[in-house]
Amino acid sequence: MEIKFVSNIRKGNRIGTGFFYIPQDKDNLLTHGKRVGVNLSDRFHFFSKISKHDNRLGIYAPKHLVTENNLLNKNVKIQLTEIKGFYSKISPDGIIYIPRDIIKEQEIKPNSIVLIKALKGNKAIEKKYSKIAAHWKRNKLEYVCVFDKNFYGREILFKIEKQPTKTSRKELNSTIIKLLKGMYYALIGKNLVIVFKGYKVPAVINTNLKYSDIAFYLGAYFADGTRKGNSWAICASTFEQAKYYLKMHKFLIKDSKQEFTISYTNIYNIEPVELKKNLVEIWQKEVGIEVNKFRIRKPKGKIISKWNKCGTLIIREHRQILLDIYNKLLKLLINEIILKEDKNLAIDFICGVMEGDGCAPAKNRGHITIATNKEDATILINILKITQIKFKIVKENKNRYGLRIGALEILRNFRELKNKLFILYPKRRKTLFERLKTVGAIKFFLENHKPTNWVKSWLKNNNFCDENSKINYNGLKMGNILLNEINKMEVN
Repeated sequence: MEIKFVSNIRKGNRIGTGFFYIPQDKDNLLTHGKRVGVNLSDRFHFFSKISKHDNRLGIYAPKHLVTENNLLNKNVKIQLTEIKGFYSKISPDGIIYIPRDIIKEQEIKPNSIVLIKALKGNKAIEKKYSKIAAHWKRNKLEYVCVFDKNFYGREILFKIEKQPTKTSRKELNSTIIKLLKGMYYALIGKNLVIVFKGYKVPAVINTNLKYSDIAFYLGAYFADGTRKGNSWAICASTFEQAKYYLKMHKFLIKDSKQEFTISYTNIYNIEPVELKKNLVEIWQKEVGIEVNKFRIRKPKGKIISKWNKCGTLIIREHRQILLDIYNKLLKLLINEIILKEDKNLAIDFICGVMEGDGCAPAKNRGHITIATNKEDATILINILKITQIKFKIVKENKNRYGLRIGALEILRNFRELKNKLFILYPKRRKTLFERLKTVGAIKFFLENHKPTNWVKSWLKNNNFCDENSKINYNGLKMGNILLNEINKMEVN
């Protein structure tokens, strides 16, 4: 609704604020306290509320507008537009104050989650989910929320929508309910929930997930992710890892905004500008990302066997709440594996850990070693026991441990492991298979190699050959599987 008229700008108070009356033939169209947009002389615009002065309705005009444009005691063309919402100036840190009548009208309580829309005309120019905070100031309870500091200094028209927080089992599964415990959250779409915790920047997460979706990924995060500090991050040593980690992070965090850093050891002393240009191009080509930062290091020592010619990609987000989400998911997954003794989840998790901390170090043995520390070793030992894969604990020093899985154990569990061992690290996977081919028991399958007595005993005990050490159906099947996987490696 729009109302047009001419009125005289008069003195509204002692400090120079202006005031004009609304003609009596039009004041029945407006009510005291109604918010309106005001245009003066088609040149000046501001937001205000209908006020009362001498029992007549009118509007106060800002002092600076009246004095700077010499409007006092002048007749001015005025246009009033009824607004739906409220107006507020944004502080330097992006905070806006919400009128108490809006709070009362929409039954908004402290910690309620709302959708704030900044409007221009009837169109939203910015939207943001925020959590309502309340504090006492001069014996009055004030309500505020965070919007966007880029709008600082601008007087903006806002509309606020309270978000539903009541959920049912149909909307959220038990995993998500456990994850969200202790946080404030609201459903904002199908399979989407926005999560707040303290003063941390919120995150939008996917509620449509199961432990089986994330066990391998969280294993990789356990090995190569940050679990402490002020930022969330995970490191990728291969293009395959980078693409998978990005895919899974975006699957979990629906408003992800990653920063990409390449860590590179400059063993050939390449000129930095040329080096950075080359790294940007190759990671753009292979992974489709734009690298933001670089960490160029000088080599230490002469051993370069672990040197990565394309560097290591660090995927980072500077939101502390992501650390809370990932660490909570890790804890929930580990508890699920241990309490339910879930072998499938345990294998997925351990194979994910191997992506970061696993290697095949011995040239003629074909075993895998997981490098870890004292604290993490306890967790990994408990999970490895659930996989039913036998392993050996190697203590290298006070805080450095190795969990060694022998070649025969890899063979015994090969059906479950074949599609998960270093699947994102082709070089290590190829190295592992090359070294497995040197193992006597595997030669038995691939080359009909005559096994030693103890290998014969092992093959019989695991139902790969009969009492006469002749390969049986199960053994033939295993041989075909091994040959197929090794052929894949040779083709690649």
